Amino acid sequence: MTKLLRLPDGAFPLLLVICGIFSLLPAQAQQNCPAAASACTPGAAPAANLRFGMGITQVQLESIQNTTAGAQDGYKDYSCTVGTTLVPGKDYPITITTNASVNENVRVWLDLNNDGTFNATQELLFSSKAQGVHKGSIRVPNTAVVGQRLRLRIAADYALSPVPTPCSTPEYSQTEDYSITLAANTSAPTADFTVDQPVSCTGCVQFTDLSQNLPATWQWSFGDGTSSTEQHPRHCYAAPGTYTVSLTITNAAGTNTLTRAGYIFYDTAQPIAASCTPTTAEHGFGITRFTFGPFINNTPTGQAGYEDYTCNGKIRLTGGYQYPIAVATESGSPQDTRVWLDANNDGVFEPVKELVFEALSKANPSGTITLPYVTAASQPMRLRVISDFAGAAAGPCTNPRLGQVEDYTLVILPVTQLPVVQFASNHIQGTCIREIRFTDQTTNFPNSWRWDFGDGKTSTEKSPLHTYAAPGLYSVSLTATNNVGTVTLSQPDYVYITPECLQYCTSTGTSTFAWISKVSVNNSAGATVFTSASTSEPTGYGNYLTRFIRVQPQETYAMSVAFGTTTAVTQHTTAVWLDGNRNGIFESTELLYAAYEAGLEHKLTFKIPTQLPAGAATRLRVQVNTSALPPNPCSISTSNLETEDYTLVVGQQALATAPAQALAALTVYPNPTSDGTLHLRLADGNRSGTYAATVENLLGKRLAASVVHLTPDAEATMHLPELPHGLYLLRLRDANGNTTVRRFARE
Repeated sequence: MTKLLRLPDGAFPLLLVICGIFSLLPAQAQQNCPAAASACTPGAAPAANLRFGMGITQVQLESIQNTTAGAQDGYKDYSCTVGTTLVPGKDYPITITTNASVNENVRVWLDLNNDGTFNATQELLFSSKAQGVHKGSIRVPNTAVVGQRLRLRIAADYALSPVPTPCSTPEYSQTEDYSITLAANTSAPTADFTVDQPVSCTGCVQFTDLSQNLPATWQWSFGDGTSSTEQHPRHCYAAPGTYTVSLTITNAAGTNTLTRAGYIFYDTAQPIAASCTPTTAEHGFGITRFTFGPFINNTPTGQAGYEDYTCNGKIRLTGGYQYPIAVATESGSPQDTRVWLDANNDGVFEPVKELVFEALSKANPSGTITLPYVTAASQPMRLRVISDFAGAAAGPCTNPRLGQVEDYTLVILPVTQLPVVQFASNHIQGTCIREIRFTDQTTNFPNSWRWDFGDGKTSTEKSPLHTYAAPGLYSVSLTATNNVGTVTLSQPDYVYITPECLQYCTSTGTSTFAWISKVSVNNSAGATVFTSASTSEPTGYGNYLTRFIRVQPQETYAMSVAFGTTTAVTQHTTAVWLDGNRNGIFESTELLYAAYEAGLEHKLTFKIPTQLPAGAATRLRVQVNTSALPPNPCSISTSNLETEDYTLVVGQQALATAPAQALAALTVYPNPTSDGTLHLRLADGNRSGTYAATVENLLGKRLAASVVHLTPDAEATMHLPELPHGLYLLRLRDANGNTTVRRFARE
C-alpha cells in the first residue's frame, strides 16, 4: 500500500519524495564537498593492533588544525568538514603528529585533477620516514584544478610495516582525508633554485627551479656567458673555475631575481683513478662520520656501500703538522679501521707503505696523522678509509664483508705563516762557562737561520755551539726564514758570563714563617731602577742571579728589603753584602747593611764602590733572620733565615736596547703585578694599531701570547694569573715586524 504525504500543494507518494531528496545531494556535494568521490576507501587497522596506540593524532596545515584520537577511529573522511585554501606554487609548512613512542611512516597525496583517483607518485606531496612528529612543507603544482575542493589523503603506518599507499589498509595506524581549495595566484614570484652538485668534477650540473608564486618565464645566467630559458636546465661548464649563477623569473604580477655568488665550483684537479673499488657484501659495520683535521663528513650507513667523495670531499691541510683523525662506526661494536693514502698518486695503494692510520678492534676510533712538509701544493691524492668487523680480512682492495669503504681527496698545502722564532740554550746566568749550546725552537718550518751572539760573532747553523771570548753581558738574536718570510727574535741580556769561575759560599735556612718578600732599588732621583718580588723558598735560598740590578759607577742608591711573615713577629735582622772586589767571598768589609729592628721593611743607602768600574758585574746577597745574632753570609740550615742572591751590573743602565726604545710612549702597569694583570697604554697616536704580544721568561721560553689593539684612547689588558712569581719579558711586535720589549715582575 502506498502512503500519502499531504503538503500544501497536494499529496505525493512518499517514495517519490524520498527519491527527490536524494537526487538533490549530488548537486549539494559539488558545492560543499570534493566533486569526485575517492575511487578507493582505505580500511581500518585490525582491532588487535590498536593496543599499540598508533595513528594520526594531529594535522596542521594552514587553517587545518585537527586533533583526533588516532588509529581507534579507523579511516576518517573529513573532506566535507575540514579543509583549507592554498595558492599553487607556494610552500606551506605541514606538521603531522603520530604516536611519539613509536616511529611511523607518513605519506600525503592530493587529487590534483579531481578525478577521484590518487596517482601514487605524481600526486605525492609529502613523505616522512620513521618519525613521531612529521614536519616539512608542501607545494601544489600549477597544474592542479583551481576553485574546487580537492581531496587530500594522509596515510600513516608503523615504520617497519609496508609503506602506505593511497588505497592500502594500514596494519597499525590509519588514513584521514581532508580537502584543499586552490585560489589563483595574485603575487609576484619569489626566485629560488638549487643544484645537484655545487662542486662538480665533470662541469655538468642540473639546476632545479624552486621559485614560488607560479613564475611564467625563467631567465638563467650561468656566469660563463651562457644562459637558458628552461625551468630546470642542465648546464655543462667548459672550463674549471668558480661561477656566479642568477635566475630571473616573471609572472603577471611582477619579476624577481636571485643571484648566488660563487655558487658553482668546477674542479678538475682530481686524484688518479683507483686501480680497485671494493664493494660490500652485507652491511652493519659501516662508517657514519669521517673527521680529518677541520674536515667533517657525515655519511650514510654501511648500507650505502662504497662511497666516492673524491669530488665533493676534498681535504686541504698544511703539510708538516699533526692532525686529529676520527671515524664514527655504525655498529657500536669493535671494528677494524684503516686509512691508506696514495702518496705517489699512481692509483695503486701499497698495503704497508701507504697505510697511514690503523685502529684495530675499536668502536669510533681516533688518533693523529702527521703530514709531510711541502714547499708547494701537492697533487690531489686519494685517501681511502675502510672499516669492517674486528678480525676481518684487511687490505686497500679487499672487499669488506660487513663494513664499508669511503674515498676522499687530500691536498697537502705549503706553510703560509711566518716563522714563530724561539730558542733556548744550556747557559746558566752568572756562571763562568763560556761555551754555550744554542738550540733553535722555531716553528713553521724555517729553512735558514742567522744567529747574532752579541759579541760581534754570528752563525748560520740551526743549533750552534758558541764560545764567548770574554766575560760580560750579551744580547742574543736569531733570525729565521721560511718560504713565507723572515722574523727576528732578540733576547736582551740573554747571556751573563762572570769574569772568573767563582764559587760563592752556600747559605740555607728554614724559612717557615719569615722570608724576603720584596727587594727594591731607587736611584738618587727617586726613580725605581729595580724591583723583585719573591715568596718563601723551601731551602731558605733564592737564586735570582738572572734579575739584574743596573746601576751607574760611584752613584748612591736607596734599597728597601720587605719582610714576609706568617706570625706577629716583626723584629728581625736584615743584612746586605756586595762582592765589590769580585773574588767570590763576602768579606766583612763588603757588608753594606746589618740591623736588628722592628717593622716589615728595612731601608738602607749604599754607594757603588770605585773598584766596580763601568761594565763590571758582581753578586749582591740579601739575608733576613729573626735572630739578633750577627749576620753570616754563609749560614747553613739556620732556623727562620732566608738568603737571596742578585746580579749587580755597573754602567749598563744607559744602554737601553733598541727594542726598549722602539716604543717609548708605551706604559706597562702595574709593575710589579700582584695578580698577573697588566695594563698596556700607548700615548703616541702615530703608533696606534694591532700588536702581537708574547710573554717570555728570561730564558726565552714563550709562556703566553695574544693580540692587543693600542690607541691613546683605549688601553689593553692582559690577564696572566698562571705566571709564577718572577721576572718576565713582554714583547710586542707591530705589523711591520718592529719589536718592543718591556720587563715586568709578578709578585
